[in-house]
Amino acid sequence: MNSSFNSAFDSISPSARSLLLTKAVTTIPFAREAVEMIWSENHPRFTQEELNSLQFILRCIHFETRYWSIDEALSKIGIKNILEFSSGFSFRGLSLCKNPEIFYVDTDLPQLIEDKRIIVLELAKKYCNYPIDNLIMHGLNVLDEKVFTEIIDLFPPGPIAVVNEGLLVYLDQKQKRKLCTIIHKILSNRGGNWITADIYTKKNRQSELALDIFDEKGREFKAKHHVEENKFETFKSAKAFFENCKFDIFKKIEVPSAQVSSRRFLAKIPRSKLEELKGRQKIRETWILAAKTTK
Repeated sequence: MNSSFNSAFDSISPSARSLLLTKAVTTIPFAREAVEMIWSENHPRFTQEELNSLQFILRCIHFETRYWSIDEALSKIGIKNILEFSSGFSFRGLSLCKNPEIFYVDTDLPQLIEDKRIIVLELAKKYCNYPIDNLIMHGLNVLDEKVFTEIIDLFPPGPIAVVNEGLLVYLDQKQKRKLCTIIHKILSNRGGNWITADIYTKKNRQSELALDIFDEKGREFKAKHHVEENKFETFKSAKAFFENCKFDIFKKIEVPSAQVSSRRFLAKIPRSKLEELKGRQKIRETWILAAKTTK
């Protein structure tokens, strides 16, 4: 069984692998279980030196906070029909479908979602004492409006929450606008909100002087995919972009520090080093967006 997991996971990008391993040291649902299932007792482990590294700790806090911000936003709006796009190796759908009132469609590019399906079914079999009939996994290129609309038609009546953690940083302005057009049309027809944890701003001199949470491989990956260029200039310009695409900010989400399990690692960091981080500029936010209605 492990060989099938390994062969499926071999095709996944190093970034997805690295992110899953990072999440496995947090309390994010099914991350640790997925890592142990894929690699068994031989799964890659971080060294003690890495676990004590401020760079690694900040990376954990960053991605764990991003994950929980989506759950926090969903709890605020209370919508039960949820479509997550570009979900990667996140198992939010498997976790939330414990609530039988929730109908969850988990999507990513077709090959990734097929590989993920193997893991999700095994996780459900081993760890879930509840049915997962209300979880559907479906391939989706988000710029394909036809398939996007077909997936929306799978949902029962009622408003829809469209959610994403990442992806916008991989799209240029034209692609972002096309995605906004598709989602606006969907929400205008069905009602609901778009929850995105992907409001990233470009570095300025202050943030460049702060500690970078990515290692060399991570920086190479970001450069290859033009991640920095695809970020918004500022949060103000991000707001203007979405307003131009006919969205309003309904609410910005903050995650309570106590909810972020990886903050426990900060206890190992000298107080003097933590003091240096106090003025570190925020580079990401999670927004609940509402589609403006046309008159």
